[in-house]
Amino acid sequence: MQSKRIGIVISNIKTALVSKFKQYFAKTKSQDIDYTADRKFVGNIIISVLTEKINVQRGLLLFPHDCQDESIRAAWHALCHYEADEDLRKNDIEYNNVQIELLEMIAFTFKDGNPLPQNMIDSYKPYYQDDPIFYESGIKGVIKKISRFINF
Repeated sequence: MQSKRIGIVISNIKTALVSKFKQYFAKTKSQDIDYTADRKFVGNIIISVLTEKINVQRGLLLFPHDCQDESIRAAWHALCHYEADEDLRKNDIEYNNVQIELLEMIAFTFKDGNPLPQNMIDSYKPYYQDDPIFYESGIKGVIKKISRFINF
């Protein structure tokens, strides 16, 4: 268990360093970036979760890290809510169906590379402050990742 946590911390540090170098050497602004490939990838992740090819936790780990696309960040939070509400879904079939329909809509929107509707993005924006797939760049972001992981 302990070695697994150390591996995750090292992986998070590696991801932060790689993303920092990518940002440093990127010549385009975030507005010019095409997120079509990332959206299609996330759509496949969500479909894999819904068809139970992978579990929700694995799906969340596969999301692109430090992605600036608000649609992908909203989809990440929707999948987090799906995992967190497992007990509610077992007891309330209608709630289960609504969550599955929402994830299906996100997945099929992403399969075409399209962004999510703005109202859906706006509904998840309050959660972005504590978003573990996006942190500040630099050493401050790495420290936040580590401190969140070991629960400081």
